[in-house]
Amino acid sequence: MISAVGVIGAGSMGTAVAQSISRRAGEIIIFGRRQEVVDSINTDNCNKRYFPGLRLNPNIRARLMNDRLDVADCAAVIIAVPSSEVRSIVNATHDELTGKILITVAKGLEYPSLKTMSEIIRDETGNPKIACFSGPTFADEIAYGHIAGATIGAADDPSLRATMSDLFGEFILDFSDDIRAVELCGVLKNVYAIGTGMWDSVYGNHNEHYTFLNMCYKEMCTFLKAVSLDEGIFTKFCCFGDFNLTANVDKSRNRTLGLMVGKNIIKTPYSESGVTFEGSKSVKGIIELANNHGVDMPIAKFVYDVLGGNNNVRKSVDTLIRRTS
Repeated sequence: MISAVGVIGAGSMGTAVAQSISRRAGEIIIFGRRQEVVDSINTDNCNKRYFPGLRLNPNIRARLMNDRLDVADCAAVIIAVPSSEVRSIVNATHDELTGKILITVAKGLEYPSLKTMSEIIRDETGNPKIACFSGPTFADEIAYGHIAGATIGAADDPSLRATMSDLFGEFILDFSDDIRAVELCGVLKNVYAIGTGMWDSVYGNHNEHYTFLNMCYKEMCTFLKAVSLDEGIFTKFCCFGDFNLTANVDKSRNRTLGLMVGKNIIKTPYSESGVTFEGSKSVKGIIELANNHGVDMPIAKFVYDVLGGNNNVRKSVDTLIRRTS
């Protein structure tokens, strides 16, 4: 058992992961920006902002996130902030992260560098002991202890994998030594969840929905065949499972974004206000990566076209059908 684990980010995913692993570590320290959240965790054993009805396990404590993190006693640090903030936070705290096992649960692709979160963390820290956690995992269901599967992306290092297996033992796990491919799955599924929401705003029956879902997964697999060294990536939780969860379930933020754009509730070009939709920031990067590998991605281009300001979703969908038929 790890004696202490730090979790950078007191949002829904950071809190949920902290609760899940708290039975497998001596102490969990959540680092948050908001004083009221830190006080709520420490005083009431509850993150009232995100999970007001959930009592956190007593070995979970919180500290305010300052310029320096007090992680001296932590063998592992989990980075659970929005992808747009990963570089700045890791850059500001890189001295404290040297020598720790670093685990990212953030999903996104930096633009224009086209780097994944693990690559950003390695850039800023020089630390090779990096893993990622990805799969069909809604934060609220993790927090309340429901069964979930996840893929751990990490180097083929028996010691590191053993630590990950122990720490995330509440999950059904599979592994990949292609950490970049695991992270790209997390980006792709958000893109296709947005697209599925757009499609479903125009075509609503089951045949149409699952036809498009199959089209998305085929395009996703074509891309992964071109970029991934893991031949089994297509059946892992980070790929098939996470794609299905995010594209099919209405509480998925990216699917909801697609539905709201398709129904003209949100105008495009999309301007973020309060809620982070990671997929909307990553579509352009995925298309550039695909072009670099000679892969045509008409569905991703359809999503980019609509998010870029083409508000006639039905016309864009009809154009897409003609391209792929």
